[in-house]
Amino acid sequence: MAQQLRALISSDCDVQVVQDAQSLMVAVGLEMPDIVITDITMPGNSGLAAARDILAAHPEARIIFVSVRVEPAVIRQAMAQGARGYVVKADAGDELANAVQAVLDGGSYVSASAQDVLKRGR
Repeated sequence: MAQQLRALISSDCDVQVVQDAQSLMVAVGLEMPDIVITDITMPGNSGLAAARDILAAHPEARIIFVSVRVEPAVIRQAMAQGARGYVVKADAGDELANAVQAVLDGGSYVSASAQDVLKRGR
C-alpha cells in the first residue's frame, strides 16, 4: 500500500517510506518533512500514538492519515489529536493529492467517504 501511495504523490514530492511507528518517529525527527502521511494501523505503536508523539515533539508537523478505518470515533480522534487530514484508502487515488495540497496550503482535508461517515455517525 505504501508503494501505491508513493506513486500517487511522488511526481510532486520527495517521498520516504518507513515500515513502522518507531521508524516514522525517527524519520520525522531527522528529516522534519513538510507532511507526514501515515496509517492508523501499523506495526509497533498505532499511527494515532505515533502522531500524538510526533506532534508533542514537533507541534508544527502536518499529519495526514490514510486508513481503511472509517469509524466516526476514529476519524474524530485523529483530527482532535492534531491531524490535518484524513483520507479513506478507497478515496486515496482520487483525493490524496488534493489532501496534500490543502494541508500544504495551511488547511485541512477530510475525504468524501470520511465526511459521509461523520455525517451519518452524528
